[in-house]
Amino acid sequence: MTTDNPTNPPQVISENGHNIIGGLSRVFHCNHYNAHLQMTVLMSKGLPNHHPESLLKDAQTPLVELLKNQGSSNEDLLNEFSFCGFGILKQVDENTWETPHSHYGEAIYEHGKKYKSCFFNTGYVQGLIGKIAEETACQVMGDSSDIFTLHAESHGLANYLVNDYPLQTNVPERFRFPGCQDFNTRVDEAQIMAAVATLPLFGRQGENETGLIDAFGVVLTNHFSDYYNRISYETYFAMCKTGIPEEDSKEMFVQSGHVCAFNTFGGIMSSPEWHAVVEPMCDNREDWMHGMVAVLNALGWGIFRIEKIDVEKEFVIRAYNSYEGVGFRRMYSQTTDDRNISFLGMGAVLGLVHLLWKVDIREKPTLNQKFYVEQFNNPENSYSVVQTHAIAAGDEYDRFVVSK
Repeated sequence: MTTDNPTNPPQVISENGHNIIGGLSRVFHCNHYNAHLQMTVLMSKGLPNHHPESLLKDAQTPLVELLKNQGSSNEDLLNEFSFCGFGILKQVDENTWETPHSHYGEAIYEHGKKYKSCFFNTGYVQGLIGKIAEETACQVMGDSSDIFTLHAESHGLANYLVNDYPLQTNVPERFRFPGCQDFNTRVDEAQIMAAVATLPLFGRQGENETGLIDAFGVVLTNHFSDYYNRISYETYFAMCKTGIPEEDSKEMFVQSGHVCAFNTFGGIMSSPEWHAVVEPMCDNREDWMHGMVAVLNALGWGIFRIEKIDVEKEFVIRAYNSYEGVGFRRMYSQTTDDRNISFLGMGAVLGLVHLLWKVDIREKPTLNQKFYVEQFNNPENSYSVVQTHAIAAGDEYDRFVVSK
C-alpha cells in the first residue's frame, strides 16, 4: 500500500470506539462482507410489504442529506465518497451520474444470476440531488461504468435516526473490569492502534486513481454504520413478521459476519503489517487474539474487551459502544426480550475463534473460497456463539460467548 496523503480528506474524529465523519459513525468492512450482506437482504425479495432493492438504495439517501444539513457541500461529499473507498462518483450531465470506478460495481460479487448491484451508489446520488435515481448500467453486468439516471420526482425519504442515543464515555480499561480474567500478555494495544492509524486506509482521486481501498488482500470501505444497521434490521424484522423462525433469520446475518472475519481478520493476520508490528508481541494463540482485538478497536466497530479465554470451555468478549447496539437504539425502541441481536458482532467473534482455534491462522493457510468451505465453515469441530447482553436491550455492553 502506498502512504501518500489523500486530497481534501474529510475530518475523521475517533471517539469512544467510533470513527465519525460529519457526525455519522463509519466502520471498516471488506467487499466480502458487503457482498454477503447485500445478498442476504436481496434474498428477502417477495416478502409482504418489503422491497429489498428499494431498501438497499433508500437507506443511504437520508444519511447523505444529514451530512448536507450539517454543512457538507456536494464537492465535500464527492471527495468523501472516494476517501471512504466507494470509488469515483461524478456528474455526466443534468440527469446523469456515473462511477467509472466503484466498490459495488467492481469489488462486489454475487452468487448466481448477475444483477445491477450499485444500490448504495444510487442512494448516494439521491441524497446529493434530492431526486429519485435509477441505476441504468452496471459494471457487474459487463458495462464499462455504472450509470445513474435521475427522475423528475423528489424522493421524499425521511431521516430514520429518530432517537438520541449518546456513546458511553466511561468504558473500562483493558483487563480492568469486574469479571475479567487475569491475563498475562505482552501485547500492547495502544501501540497497535497507533500503528493502524498510520496505515493509508483511504481511497484516492485524480488521474489513474480509483477511489478504492486495496488492503490486507481485500477491498475495504469505510462505510456508514447506520446503513448497515438499517438494511439488516429492516430485513430481519420483515422476515420475522412473515413467520420465518428468528434463529433462521439471524443465522443469515451472523453468517455474513463470519465471512467478514475469515476474509478481513484473516487478511490482517496474514499481512506484512501484522507480522512486523503485532506478531513480535505474541507468544501464543491467546496473544494473537489480544492483538486482533486491538486492531479491531481502531476500525470503528466499538471498543472490544476480552473477558475470558478458556480454550477448553469458552471465549467471552464484550463490545462497548458496538456500532450495531448504538445504531439499533438510534433507530428503534429498546428491545425487551431479544439479546441475540448484534449479528455482525456474533459472526465476527465466532470467526475470530475459528481462525485461531479451528484452522490456526498462524500456520499461514491460503485463505480462499475452497478453504473457507472445506475447513473454516465446515460444521465439524465448529464452535457456536450466543449473545448474553445487548445494548439494544438496555445493557451496558454487548457480550458474546463462544463455546464448543
